[in-house]
Amino acid sequence: MLRAPSSAVVLVALAACPLAACSKDVAPVQAGSSRPGTLPAATTAAAAPAPSGSAATGAPSGAVASAAPEARATPAGPPKDCNVILLSIDALRADMPWAGYPRPIAPRLTDFEKKTVDFTHAYSISSYTSMSLGGLLGDRLPSELNRSGYFFGTYRKGVFFPTLLQKAGVHTMGVMAHMYFKSAGFDQGFDDWKLVPGITFDPNTDKDVTSDKSEALAEQLLGDPANDSRRFFFWAHFVDPHDQYLKHDGIDWGSKPRDRYDGEVTFTDRYVGKLLDFIAAKPWASRTVIIVTADHGEEFGEHGMTRHGFEVWNTLVHVPLMIEAPGATPRHVDVPRSDIDLPPTILELYGVQPDPAFEGKSLVGEIYGAPSEARDILVDLPETSNNGERRALVHGDEKMICWDGDTYCKLYDLAQDPLEHAAITKGDEFKAMRERFRAASKAVKEVAPYACGADCLNSGYLKKKQQP
Repeated sequence: MLRAPSSAVVLVALAACPLAACSKDVAPVQAGSSRPGTLPAATTAAAAPAPSGSAATGAPSGAVASAAPEARATPAGPPKDCNVILLSIDALRADMPWAGYPRPIAPRLTDFEKKTVDFTHAYSISSYTSMSLGGLLGDRLPSELNRSGYFFGTYRKGVFFPTLLQKAGVHTMGVMAHMYFKSAGFDQGFDDWKLVPGITFDPNTDKDVTSDKSEALAEQLLGDPANDSRRFFFWAHFVDPHDQYLKHDGIDWGSKPRDRYDGEVTFTDRYVGKLLDFIAAKPWASRTVIIVTADHGEEFGEHGMTRHGFEVWNTLVHVPLMIEAPGATPRHVDVPRSDIDLPPTILELYGVQPDPAFEGKSLVGEIYGAPSEARDILVDLPETSNNGERRALVHGDEKMICWDGDTYCKLYDLAQDPLEHAAITKGDEFKAMRERFRAASKAVKEVAPYACGADCLNSGYLKKKQQP
């Protein structure tokens, strides 16, 4: 997270870090084997001992299932009275045990993945929480949303998909674990919006332990007997993997930043698993769709930076996306997809029409076995008070990143170079992708921020540049 400029309203963002921390050099994570286009697992993690007495002890190794289950006949679609539960986990990287990471840091989610349609090449909408979740709720790229323009972004006068559910008579509930969610505007369309009590305010980081409290609040809301006879939508955002990477009793993967991050993931996984057990015991469980994803990933030196924010490297924007749906056959979908596809997916599950301005495409057909068409994915980080514009276009295994418009671009072959270290900057392939990027970027209906103006945008970077 970043400290807000003095001209900004004092808000808190939950998904970045101080400028100095983001650019701090650390030892890079070493590449290991992985599926094409995924982040390689860190080979250094394999030698670390399992956490004593933790939920990870005795867990499976997390090796990737190289082949999807054999296709079977599937129903036409979900139950007509289904509910949807969305569980997002802050800063959860794509290189988790079910995708080849050698440490069994998330045994419950690893077991969950086996029952899901796993979109293995999924992307967040942006690279830090304010932009990613704003884009998710509004089902548009953050550059197109009516936002303040500050790094700690606030949103207004937009249509968020929970509002459409609420108008259709769906009971909407949310559980959040950071003070940023108190004033960001994300509560639009929620009947019940709960913040974990007792959390502190720090614009630079997250010092609280909240997964246990988030899970307890989730049980409280989901356990309402009224849910047994009504349709509902529930969203919980678990925050603990976000820095600071705090130690937890009985969990010890080591003392390095990635070790402590892994411990946070293990701790969060424990309470996500507890919530999944609670859900499984409810009478509405058999007609409920459960979605697990992340708002962004995390850097551990792969590009000379730590934490997240400001850039759109795959370490930051390639995220898990797993959907367990009644009657759907577990399988892997390996074409690129985006979290921007979740609002139309959720709305279709309820039989609610999306807003005409929404941009995602429903995944319901793919969840129930329909062929997966190839399509491009655009990741968008608009200019804010603390960063310049960044965009990335993913086309199959190719990814082009452009900085501050399209004057400076680099192309990467994710199949051969998943950590994006070998940039392609010329040649026919580069030219073709640059034209594709320009066409996609030109189609973005950009909206100027309503608060942070020309003298404010990117001022955090400019101030840092001017420092002796």
